[in-house]
Parts: sequence; structure tokens; C-alpha cells
Amino acid sequence: MSNDSSFTSLENITLLINRLVNSENNNVLSLKYISKLVNDFSNLLKESDHYNVEIKVGTDKQDGVKTFKAHSDILKTRCSYFKAALSNNWIKRSDDGIILFEKENISPKIFEVLLM
Repeated sequence: MSNDSSFTSLENITLLINRLVNSENNNVLSLKYISKLVNDFSNLLKESDHYNVEIKVGTDKQDGVKTFKAHSDILKTRCSYFKAALSNNWIKRSDDGIILFEKENISPKIFEVLLM
């Protein structure tokens, strides 16, 4: 495992999932834990508590404008684009520390699918 503490939890989760998936017992209990983990991560996308990024997408001319609330660590882990776009060199923050990100060239409907 890496010595970087910011990745320790993610590596532990990955290790746990690999152990469950590759276990010789491959029983329902293992799948139950994976299902719960996936469900918990899905809920992070739906809940607007404890977010640190607001992503404003779309224009008034297209499908309207929608603001998504998300978690930067999850976005950066899942996508190399967000890893670069949400780096300290590129981001702007609100007065309360929320990362503000705007993408007018994508519709809210398409962006919502990309988040899943």
C-alpha cells in the first residue's frame, strides 16, 4: 500500500472488494457487502450533504442549467479529466471553500449520465 494517507482508505476498499470477489467461498454474504458498498457510493451522488464541488452545466439555450453537488475525491478517482480539472492549479473556490466548476458545453442530462 502507498504511504500517502489520502489514498489509504481507497486502497483498503479496493483490497476488500478484490478479496470478496476472489474469495473461494463466493457466497451471498460477499455479494451483500459489495452491493452495500455500491449502494453507499450511489447515495453519495444523490445526497447533497457533505459535498465540496458544485458543477454548473448547460446553458439557457440548451436544456437549461443545472448545478450538481459532488465530492472531488470521488470524481478525481474515477476520471483522469477531473483529476486534472480539479487540481489546485485550475480550480476556483467560493468564499466558503466549495470548488466551483462550470461546463456550458454539456447538457445536464448527459452530465448526469456521466456521473453515474
